[in-house]
Amino acid sequence: MPETRPNSRTPVAADPASFDLILFLWKRRKLIIGITLLGMFAGVAAAFLITPLYRSEVIMFPAITNSASKALLNEQSTGRDDILALGDEEDSEQLLQVLHSDRIRERVAENFDLFAVYDIPADDTHRNSDLREAYEKHITFEYTKFSSVRVEVLDAKPERAAQIANFIADQVDSVWKAMANERAEKGLWLVESKVNQLEAEIEQWQDSMRVLRELGVQDYHTQTERYNEYMGAAILKGDQRAVKEFEERFKVLAKYGGAYVTLQDRLFNETKRLSVLRMKLEQAQADLESDLPHKFVVNKAQVPDKKAYPIRWLVVAISCISSFLLALLLIVVQENVNKIRNNHGR
Repeated sequence: MPETRPNSRTPVAADPASFDLILFLWKRRKLIIGITLLGMFAGVAAAFLITPLYRSEVIMFPAITNSASKALLNEQSTGRDDILALGDEEDSEQLLQVLHSDRIRERVAENFDLFAVYDIPADDTHRNSDLREAYEKHITFEYTKFSSVRVEVLDAKPERAAQIANFIADQVDSVWKAMANERAEKGLWLVESKVNQLEAEIEQWQDSMRVLRELGVQDYHTQTERYNEYMGAAILKGDQRAVKEFEERFKVLAKYGGAYVTLQDRLFNETKRLSVLRMKLEQAQADLESDLPHKFVVNKAQVPDKKAYPIRWLVVAISCISSFLLALLLIVVQENVNKIRNNHGR
């Protein structure tokens, strides 16, 4: 029996398991286009309904030293005592900590009435937490690659955005000074009390020295040397009256000389110590009274003339893409539901 070959022109039956994605989506193009257009209109509406925000920023460098006494009054100054030197990464991190402090946030909130600006009700039990969240959304602090610090403010009013940014930069020095004064005042009080105590003690010792001088001890070492010299001369001359007089003077030196030497040495050492403490007192007073800036402002905030948020075309684009993906998801869900119904219907 001859072998039969299939005709090359005979159509091959389509595989029911094959799937054409483009054809599948084309059949449902109306649903996809409809949902995408709906999302586009929603995006356009949202882009014009969202309150626009304006961005203003301040760029500043930290100072390398915050102590006026070390920078200006210390004779043995180092490289970190230069008041004109810019700070490093560690100094920038300290500056960031000050910017993130509650003191600055509270001052900004009070000065610009941020509760009203951010529409936080006065009777809200979580008004402080809500203020913190809104503050962190609108005001950010960033460490840049140039070791500077950027203060960025977003606000519905361009003038207020610049005012808040500049106000924060100005508050750095006052907040830093307030924190430093808490320690400087205690340090000044401690040094001042030690100086007063040491001055009183030195005055008492000087009174004691004055009494010893009245008793005849003027300078123990010099007097002893001179008395020995004069007494030797008197002995050689046979002047018994002079010898007896010097013997009496030696008795005075023997009786009060030890106390005189002790007081003299103590006065010498404590006077040197008092000089050091007085220098530290001057430094503490300089630190307490200092208005030395703690940062260098590179760029002050300017009133922006263009809104930074929202970017309308981006809002519309994201809305369209999201709507398109939502349409695909709905189609997939619909197909799976139909398959489940068909399988259960059998």
